[in-house]
Amino acid sequence: MWVQRTRDDVRAIARYLGMLVIGIGILMAVPLVTALLLQEHAPALDYFAGAGLAIGFGSVLMLAAPKRVPLNASNGLIVTALGWLFAALFAAVPLALSGHYGSYLDALFESMSSLTTSGLTLVQDLDHLANAHNMWRHLMHLVGGQGIVVAVLSFALAHGGGAVSLYLAEGRDERIMPNVVNTARFIWFVTAVYVLLGTTALSALNLVRGMGAVRATLHAFWATVATFDTGGFGPQSQNALYYHSGWFEWITTMLMLAGTFNFSLHADIWRGDRRELFKNTEVRTLALNIFVLSVLVSAGLAATRAFGSGLEVARKGIYHVLSANTGTGHQTLYAVQWMRDYGGLGFVAVVLAMAFGGMASSTAGGIKALRVGLIGKGVVRWVKAALAPPSAVIVARFHHMKSRILQPEMLASALMIATLYIVTYVTGALIGVACGYGVPESVFESVSAAANVGLSTGITSPSMPAALKVTYIVQMWAGRLEFIALFALVAALLQPVIGRRAR
Repeated sequence: MWVQRTRDDVRAIARYLGMLVIGIGILMAVPLVTALLLQEHAPALDYFAGAGLAIGFGSVLMLAAPKRVPLNASNGLIVTALGWLFAALFAAVPLALSGHYGSYLDALFESMSSLTTSGLTLVQDLDHLANAHNMWRHLMHLVGGQGIVVAVLSFALAHGGGAVSLYLAEGRDERIMPNVVNTARFIWFVTAVYVLLGTTALSALNLVRGMGAVRATLHAFWATVATFDTGGFGPQSQNALYYHSGWFEWITTMLMLAGTFNFSLHADIWRGDRRELFKNTEVRTLALNIFVLSVLVSAGLAATRAFGSGLEVARKGIYHVLSANTGTGHQTLYAVQWMRDYGGLGFVAVVLAMAFGGMASSTAGGIKALRVGLIGKGVVRWVKAALAPPSAVIVARFHHMKSRILQPEMLASALMIATLYIVTYVTGALIGVACGYGVPESVFESVSAAANVGLSTGITSPSMPAALKVTYIVQMWAGRLEFIALFALVAALLQPVIGRRAR
């Protein structure tokens, strides 16, 4: 049965979308101030124009819906799906004005990649991009990593009615605090602590390596945000390779792991209960994924003999498995090396790491370790049931914040989302092949986009076909929202047509 949208429904959707767009405009004050402080006058005008357009449009939406009406779960899904799209559309404006993007579509690709913490980029001449624009690219990582809708709206809502619908619609299903607004604020508190620690450590490293104080701090902040929020952007075209530092890799490895941890786990650790780290099915699954895939990558690299010592093989292998599995997307090699030096086994292992993804209710993307673990337990239960006597009752248990029984609906949900991700991976790969790229590269790039990772074999570039740019934009959008919100939006758009046919 199709839900009929009333005028109040439309007014509620418009009001919350307007609030979100205004929030994006207000956030542009950060790169605007950065430009003014660093005397980057042209970028300052870009953000003045972008902020004015966003705040103006958002105000019109809110004025068109002055009545405060509740936001139910169904409308929350639509606001979330449209919210991410509208946020990207307006966030792209100052980037398009910068002169570093071939078209508005390229700038939109960048803003969607930023907000979904994907990390794929179409920027031209990144090494000479203004500090204000780099600030905006990484600030979008920071906001998008926590959830763009909740990030902007949770601080503006005095009650939890609308916020609950938006929080759940963004693919988060766990409340750490008694209400969703306090949960969102706890997430921001944890983020602030890690960003402060990471920025301090990397600033000291950059200063030791000879960077000036301002540049060292900016690079440290950007690298920390891109790593903890598993985004993967960098201020230089060589990404993490630019720093040529084992210490940089070690610090960012710690930040990758912290960013991919479920925020409920962070809460348990902060409360002093570290036992969950060892009992949690999701932690165990992620650890097993990383271990097995690191072994496979190391074996693949050793076979190609592209890297010298065993230490270098482990360093190039494990770092990229962690980067892929956590959805961060930092890389310390050139794009061409994925095909030339990684070999078949290592290449496949990295693709699998990207596809599996990190933990649920974190900044990571992909299928998620919890779903992978539940599917694994479901398979084991199925095998046990096949071998057991007909009268036996086989129960599968797992631990996720508490001991639970694997219910059929849990397994069905995990399988459904995993299947949707796989279909998205395959669809993007087929479109890549249709655009003239090789099969391995197309699979790699498609998985990277849909799992919000950002590693690239070189397909993602300003010269790739517009159809593929749009494909990756949709994949990044759908992967970040885990499909349900987008399905709700499509159903709402089709409802008038189907409703008329039904009558």
